[in-house]
Amino acid sequence: MTGRRVRSRRLEQALAGLDERTREVFLMSSRDRLSYAEIAARLNISAEAVERHMADALHELDKRLTQTERPSWRFWR
Repeated sequence: MTGRRVRSRRLEQALAGLDERTREVFLMSSRDRLSYAEIAARLNISAEAVERHMADALHELDKRLTQTERPSWRFWR
């Protein structure tokens, strides 16, 4: 498996682990390139809720992707 496929698979797995609404908001922003206001209008939620979902998504994705890529010998934090 190529490095690109491995990264793509890791991202898919990390996305699958997100809450359904958080994943939906993240994909609408990153894949569909919608603004927070557009996402809020389509989902009938506030722009602040969109911001919270995005923050949650980015935090969880960072945590999950960093965890899978961290070498086992790494001893500092």
